[in-house]
Amino acid sequence: MAASATAGMAKPDPNTADTAPSMALLLRDCTPSPDDCHLAEVLDFFGIPCAALLTGDADEDRVASLIAGHSKFSVLTTAPRLAEALRAGDSGALPAWLASAASVFVYGFQLTDACRSLLRRVTGDSEAEIRSLDARPITVSVASDLPELCGPMSGIEMQLALGTAGSALSIRSGSEFKSIISGPAGHLFAGFGHAGVPFFADASQTIVSISERASACFDVRRSFAGAVPLVMYLKWQFRDTCWTAQGTSACLIIDDPLLRPRYGWLEIRELLQLIDKHTFTTTIAFIPWNWRRTNSDTVATLQQNSEKLSVCVHGCDHAGGEFAARSAGLLDRRLKTARSRMASLRGSTGLHHDQVMVFPQGKFSPEVGLALKGNGFVAAVNTEVSPTGNVPNETTIADLWSIASIRYGSFPIFTRRYIAHGIENFAFDGLLGKPCFIVGHHEVFREHGNELTKFIRSLNSLNWRLCWRTLGDAVRRSYAVQRRDGRIRVKMFAEEIVIENNEQASRQITVLKEVLDIGSVKGVTVNREAVGYEHLNGTLQFVIDVPPNSMAEIHCTYHERAEPSTTPEPISYRLKVAARRYLSEARDNYLSPVMLRHRLALISSRLLK
Repeated sequence: MAASATAGMAKPDPNTADTAPSMALLLRDCTPSPDDCHLAEVLDFFGIPCAALLTGDADEDRVASLIAGHSKFSVLTTAPRLAEALRAGDSGALPAWLASAASVFVYGFQLTDACRSLLRRVTGDSEAEIRSLDARPITVSVASDLPELCGPMSGIEMQLALGTAGSALSIRSGSEFKSIISGPAGHLFAGFGHAGVPFFADASQTIVSISERASACFDVRRSFAGAVPLVMYLKWQFRDTCWTAQGTSACLIIDDPLLRPRYGWLEIRELLQLIDKHTFTTTIAFIPWNWRRTNSDTVATLQQNSEKLSVCVHGCDHAGGEFAARSAGLLDRRLKTARSRMASLRGSTGLHHDQVMVFPQGKFSPEVGLALKGNGFVAAVNTEVSPTGNVPNETTIADLWSIASIRYGSFPIFTRRYIAHGIENFAFDGLLGKPCFIVGHHEVFREHGNELTKFIRSLNSLNWRLCWRTLGDAVRRSYAVQRRDGRIRVKMFAEEIVIENNEQASRQITVLKEVLDIGSVKGVTVNREAVGYEHLNGTLQFVIDVPPNSMAEIHCTYHERAEPSTTPEPISYRLKVAARRYLSEARDNYLSPVMLRHRLALISSRLLK
């Protein structure tokens, strides 16, 4: 919630009014509940220091000992526990330890007299109620006038799936009340002042478990409660403490097209016109097998518009599951073949490509990360989030909330979404600090890309610092920053990042990168100069100095496999690949009924000229 918007809720303290708290106190019982543990996991994920404050041990001395070294703190708890902590106190005043909190976040309002009395006490509304929502889809609205709190989700309306939200809070508006997220039956998230302390009431009954296994992208339409209000609050209230991204990089990724003037519904000339008109960038996920089947004029167009259009690597042969193989030698051979083909493309045309992999059909194995590292790739970008086949799925919600998942081989896999995932999911990704990667095929340019450009306009209108970049540049600039105690730390995901210092003073930065196998590291360079590093608790660490108005290009390199597989693919496999590639092109260009009519119309119009 913006300082201006919460002026009536905040305690008058001109010396600290703009300083966010740096610590969270979790008010709980002696034995932590599952939600207590889930909340602690989320705080740790965002890098927010926290401590447990037991309800029977809450007083000024205990709080002072817990927050030693921190100037301000906030309290997070459930409604039943807060009701218990306030039970012995005066009905109007707060205990001294609670009155000194920067804010209080309360969730888990149950349909009990104790929770109802608490809600009425802290809101000042004698008729406030906790309402159970029927198990049906509901449409909720996010406030548009609290941009600092709601971030990219400001002003969004979304329909939640069946059973996603269990309750709502019915509260009459007052001078210190602000609805943050509302639905037909009441408020799902609200802010108000009580006794000079800002309170935030979340109608969620539970907190999401980010350690839970996940097999698909996180969907706020199905996992809203216990996630969206909490993330909004934490990212705003602890904005000076938690890990955060430096703006949001965005790119549209189009899978499969050959580098020709037209492929299916995609026409390069029209794409450039759309890019200039609607302000976006595009990267073509190019199948290396097609490297010989390239049009020189199209390549020249890409080279002349390299800041708007780029090419990345889309598999090798684009055979089903080619990177879902478990054999390290087989993966290595296929990656080396892909590299060789892309090198041939560059050698014959001069076209540069991003060292980013998009897995064909989204299929990958747990072993592919190590193979990609050893072959010089800086990241992968994918729609699927868990490995293919009969293998253990280790992907968690925390991986999906991260800028990129480093679950498999400590190699970064960035997620991307289809338009059908909805603007609300892209906005929540932005709130988390994830880049905005849209995936499509040539069909998104049907009807001159009307649906696509409408969606891009919606993205550009959200409340965020969206910067459209080509895919390689976007992954290099997607990292997390934490500023604490005068120090700056950067959490690196892609194997290559660019850090800019636009200030007038030099900045000393500690860079962290999770690398479980230190023996795989060949070296680390900053602006192509080798630097020393250490390996602590599975994390690569080193310190860099970035002079004023300059940048640091950081690159981690890894050893290649000593014994790559040399067994060639059988001739039957190669024939099947060739047939697949030509048939796929025919399908995309001619065989669908709509495309066939479109092609005939183009031919007719040219004959009539």
